[in-house]
Amino acid sequence: MTTQPRAPTRKDLQADAARKKICDAVIRCLDRHGYADTSINRIQELAGVSRGALTHHFPSKQALVAETANRLLRRALRALDNRRPPAAIRRDNDNGDDDDVAVIEAYLLDTWKRVVNTKEGRALVEILMATRTDSELHRQLADYLIEWDRRISESIATQFVSTTGDEDDVKIVWSICRTFLRGLIIQQRYTGDPATLDVFMKRFAQMVSPHIRLL
Repeated sequence: MTTQPRAPTRKDLQADAARKKICDAVIRCLDRHGYADTSINRIQELAGVSRGALTHHFPSKQALVAETANRLLRRALRALDNRRPPAAIRRDNDNGDDDDVAVIEAYLLDTWKRVVNTKEGRALVEILMATRTDSELHRQLADYLIEWDRRISESIATQFVSTTGDEDDVKIVWSICRTFLRGLIIQQRYTGDPATLDVFMKRFAQMVSPHIRLL
């Protein structure tokens, strides 16, 4: 006999709302101050909750950031699943094989503007960098990050193919793309003109797009 899932109670819904409110504050704090300066006090102030309410849901900074990362990664995967496939854009503008280059270039630029260079994207980069030195945060996130990378690679393999014909090449190229886009977030701290990043991104898209094709 299959047991039906229990309907959430009012208390469950209130707890979920509180956790979301706190995680949203973490995202804003990470984006403004970075991981090192994202303190429990700052999160509490931004979220507008008591210290007791915060620690009731999250016993440590690492637990709080790990939960925020999980939410960000789930959101990123939903965005990936819900975005219009590049092949659909090509079908609407089919003027020959060269269109693949233009569509892929546009797709990369859109990924930068709408996914990576947002407060959520910048917060995620802060978390990913922190896992290199924060062993407890890395322990809590390692399995999820591996699964996230696997899901992205699977999605890429259903939409793109490498011009070399090697199945693994397209995954490698897109891994390089993700690495570059995250690096641009860090580069923002060292450039006096934000428009420079758009120039970098456009040139990078032009360099990468000839190496992959749409399925």
